[in-house]
Amino acid sequence: MPCRTKTKKKCSNGRSKPLRKRKPEDDFNLITNLEEKGRLQFFYHSPSSDLPVRDVLNEQGEGHKTEPHIEIGAENYIYPCYQDKNILPLLRSNEKYLFLFTMCRNKNLKNYYKNRYIVGYIVKEDFINCSSHYALKGKTYLFSFEDSLPLEMVTDTYKRVRHKKISSSVSDKILTHFKGHENIIDECISNIKRLDKQNPKKRKTCKVLRGNTCVFQKKDCKRWITP
Repeated sequence: MPCRTKTKKKCSNGRSKPLRKRKPEDDFNLITNLEEKGRLQFFYHSPSSDLPVRDVLNEQGEGHKTEPHIEIGAENYIYPCYQDKNILPLLRSNEKYLFLFTMCRNKNLKNYYKNRYIVGYIVKEDFINCSSHYALKGKTYLFSFEDSLPLEMVTDTYKRVRHKKISSSVSDKILTHFKGHENIIDECISNIKRLDKQNPKKRKTCKVLRGNTCVFQKKDCKRWITP
């Protein structure tokens, strides 16, 4: 009788389950060796406001803007903008700040109209998994146009830039400029609430007012937990 071939034993490496697929957030860096530097990111200003708030009413024809979603101190919360080019790289990096800039579109602000200004920043402290994308979340600072920093003071490509990684020296220049100036974020949120009332129901720039649920409504959103 011919010898039967012995059945080979299955190789065991101690794993009872398949390897877990890595998620984008596995590479996020919120704590380790963060440096005092960051990135610039543009947003559309509301022509109806003398404060540096997003274009809630779509007066510039680029959509009813939901970002930066300052009500919860986030960027890219409802809608992802510059997700792959700016937000994800920032979350993965050792950079600490997202600096927000805009072009003033209020014609009554004659000294600032059509000029670009860095109007505030978000400190990288956390992230939000929005299912299809990620948002940056953290302490947020916004300043009046009068107290803001002209973009041309920190970059020679200010007429073309929409997002840009900047050095620690430039970041320090921005942060130093804002020291001693008043953070007007609460006033800006009140302004957004007032403007949003003029939008049709489905155009609201708030999840709750669009008929959706928002986990931040009762615990973290200044739009709902403050007058």
